[in-house]
Amino acid sequence: MSSFTCIIIDDEPIARNILLEYIQRDDRLVVVASYANAVDALREINMKKPRLMFLDIKMPNISGFEMLRSLSQHPYVIFTTAFREYAIEGFNLNAVDYLLKPFSFERFLQAVNKAYHLFSTESAEIPLAAPMPQNNNDGGKDIFVKSDGKLVRIHVRDIYYIEALKEYIRIHTPGGNWVVYQTMQHIEEKLPKELFFRIHRSFIVGLSHIKSIEGNCVMVNEMQLPISRYCKDGFMERITGNKLL
Repeated sequence: MSSFTCIIIDDEPIARNILLEYIQRDDRLVVVASYANAVDALREINMKKPRLMFLDIKMPNISGFEMLRSLSQHPYVIFTTAFREYAIEGFNLNAVDYLLKPFSFERFLQAVNKAYHLFSTESAEIPLAAPMPQNNNDGGKDIFVKSDGKLVRIHVRDIYYIEALKEYIRIHTPGGNWVVYQTMQHIEEKLPKELFFRIHRSFIVGLSHIKSIEGNCVMVNEMQLPISRYCKDGFMERITGNKLL
């Protein structure tokens, strides 16, 4: 099992110590640096090259959000904060997870598992080829992505969800996660509308893979995804229909 290098950025010593204790209990994780502010972290992040960043939001001088926006490229991010109201903005910045202080080791482990899964299964960035209709006996179709000079087929019914990554998208499937140079609008137009719903500007979900809905979040393949308040009414009507008991 390969190690997962990480850094901690939090202005609270107690919070840093708790994270350090949790990290030391997970053999996959190796702390390469710990910072009390984002300014010091920015000076060294390119040198440390961590795969994962535990990032507080409200800090003096530069907030966690401001730090993240200043980076052209950044590692996977798990936000750690005492403020629930920043969750949606955190997901908009493509965070792996959002830990609300105080959080347990079990909740910490869930977030790390998400990051480790993304890292271990993510393929090279590949462009999306034109969708190609296939056998429609099951009401679906396939799309193709280019990988190593060949076309790889993805059956649309297998897609758990799609997330926005700036100018890229990441398609999550049982066979792996595919990072594609494409816009959310373009892929949304190509997918069968009866099988998918855009719950947030950063997420499209496969309706058949939804396990549960709680508050403004939906659970898909063990991932908790945010539902935009502008989409929630339409989404709830679509997902429940006449099935709500």
